[in-house]
Amino acid sequence: MSPIRGQVGEDLPASGYPWAGPVRSGVIRPGGLVPGGLSAAATTGRTPVVAVGSNASPEVLRRKLADHLSPGIPIAPAVVDDLMVGHSAHVSARGYVAAAPGRVEGASAPVAVCWFDEEQLAALDATEPNYRRIVLPGGMPCRLPAPAATGGAAPDPADRVDGAQVYDSVHGVLGEDGRVLPLRDQAGVLAWLAERLPPGTVPQDHAALADARCREAVREQIALLGLRVRPAL
Repeated sequence: MSPIRGQVGEDLPASGYPWAGPVRSGVIRPGGLVPGGLSAAATTGRTPVVAVGSNASPEVLRRKLADHLSPGIPIAPAVVDDLMVGHSAHVSARGYVAAAPGRVEGASAPVAVCWFDEEQLAALDATEPNYRRIVLPGGMPCRLPAPAATGGAAPDPADRVDGAQVYDSVHGVLGEDGRVLPLRDQAGVLAWLAERLPPGTVPQDHAALADARCREAVREQIALLGLRVRPAL
């Protein structure tokens, strides 16, 4: 969501946000993801947090939490009902438009869920100044996928992740007429904004977008033109 410890680095360019591939179960260690199933002991006493953007990337979390990885970070694929992954209604300090969750009845978003200890969670909070961490609202359960196809059967209540939280954008999410704009790649979301904001407001170059005055101009125009959904959740 936000820059990694202040800087993403050239090997993770802003144009490639959110730098996350398919989510695999395992534990994130200093050397990378150690894949495997998760036991109840691995997640007990930790806070589950749903990731909709770059926090779903083990490499991003390794960089953000480099000083707090020795206990490991359990991670697994999950699904959240009535959630759509969209874009925060602002431009990040690195010049990309970050992901953010939005509530859309009937949607079902594939996400990652990570379990953090207290020190890891405090460190992660410090990297998310444009978000507030909240418990997923009622009626939006986070579920772990069944190990095999269920043939349409109802999900097992044991697969629910109790107390799951998520980072909700304080700016709201991009959208029109109360409808959340689904997540696009960076070229797609910048083109969407350029079609709606005054000419010259949205440069297609991430370095230019990283300029504080440019970012603020984009945020102000998004709000002025009503191109956001608030509250997001």
